[in-house]
Amino acid sequence: RAWQKALRVQARLGMLPQQLAMGTLNRERRQVMKQMLALAIVAPLGYVGYRQLVPQTAYATDVGQHEQMTLADGTLLDMNTDTAVDVDFDAQQRLINLRRGEVLVDTGPDTHSTFHRPLRVSTEQGLLEALGTRFLVRQREGATQLAVFQGAVRITPARGPGQTLDAGQQLTFDAWGQGALAPAREQDSQWTRGQLVVDEMPLREFLSELGRYRPGWLRCQPEVGHLLISGAFQLKNTDAILAALPATLAVQVDYRTRYWVTVSKR
Repeated sequence: RAWQKALRVQARLGMLPQQLAMGTLNRERRQVMKQMLALAIVAPLGYVGYRQLVPQTAYATDVGQHEQMTLADGTLLDMNTDTAVDVDFDAQQRLINLRRGEVLVDTGPDTHSTFHRPLRVSTEQGLLEALGTRFLVRQREGATQLAVFQGAVRITPARGPGQTLDAGQQLTFDAWGQGALAPAREQDSQWTRGQLVVDEMPLREFLSELGRYRPGWLRCQPEVGHLLISGAFQLKNTDAILAALPATLAVQVDYRTRYWVTVSKR
């Protein structure tokens, strides 16, 4: 903005005598350089101050990658394919911000703090607080999926009233906390063992899930999308899974490229 101001001044000075115009313009340019120098000094200091006030550690996985880590409080955090989180522990809370993807959280005892710090997971739709528990959180498009396997989790939606999910319950909710309650399925966490386990899942949903673990575009034609598939599939080789589909379903798998795959009727 300062440099644009100097250019405007230069344009207005165009009709003045050259000596007078250049003197005024040089003063404007010196003022611009002072402002830019001040910004160059202050901006890094401001960023450092921000990082000291908000200490965060970022973790991410690539497509097809799974990673498990132990956080500073002893919590086990499993990150599924194409997942990104920010971990921010301070004196008041232990916060995991799920920016995308899916995590399995097995809470630790937090023995490093004399003050009880709640463990929370934030998503686009709200805040989840663990009540001594093991639970799965997935950031879907416009919704958060929460499955509780042990203990309980308190949900505080961004705009709606709070509620608590107990072990064995699952909820996919929006920013108002609205969604369908269903039984939690342990098989949904088998990606931690490198497996995709499905039971009577429509093919279109199966390929959508499988597509999370491989780069590119994986789809099926509408006439085969309703076909049901069951089994436990090893995610380390998604091409082998696709190659096996014609053995159990009346479909064919066409590769336009390695990254553009279509399943259609045989």
